[in-house]
Amino acid sequence: MTVWCRCMLFLSLLSTDIKWVRGQFDSNGFINIDCGLPENDSYVDGPTKLLYISDSQFIDTGANYNISREYVTASLLRQYLTVRSFNSGTRNCYLLKSLVPGWKYLIRATFLYGNYDGLNKSVMFDLHNGVNFWKTVNISDPVAPVIAEVITVAAADYVHICLVNTGGGTPFISSLDLRPLQNSLYPLANSTQSLSVVKRINAGPTDATIIRHFQI
Repeated sequence: MTVWCRCMLFLSLLSTDIKWVRGQFDSNGFINIDCGLPENDSYVDGPTKLLYISDSQFIDTGANYNISREYVTASLLRQYLTVRSFNSGTRNCYLLKSLVPGWKYLIRATFLYGNYDGLNKSVMFDLHNGVNFWKTVNISDPVAPVIAEVITVAAADYVHICLVNTGGGTPFISSLDLRPLQNSLYPLANSTQSLSVVKRINAGPTDATIIRHFQI
């Protein structure tokens, strides 16, 4: 029986100077992946000052595409300019390594279609955290980003994030991010269950704390 829970939880966002270190992680233990970026390419994201790297070291399937020029604007986040698309295979997985078993992580996947394939049609596919269903990604607006977030406890020193073709169109992804969390945060996330964001609400002005609704 599936148990559902909706909670209002607070997450403090910290801004720090970032320095890149050898390997997957930056100095905060973050992984910041721009999917579809050319192999070995990287850049510092202007708004966040985080260093984003290519996804080529995390997956060996799929193909890189740029979104359609008509949807490129000055305000569009750079991570949305490219995608990795998976035209073959039912299940294609990213491998995020060097995690600490038992540690709690926030994983964020983003999707902006931007008519990258020239087909200009709706797309629907599933997203899995390892073998576990995470979210159905349903995209009908080419310029409206879809954001999926999950808080999970690492069972091993790696995690697979998988895009699963369910017959609703070719899966694709714009970016993938991982953040370590203090284990005392979000106690409902444990070794047997994860928390997936249902809705995010800004409870005040632009600098207000963000309230998130989660489901188990």
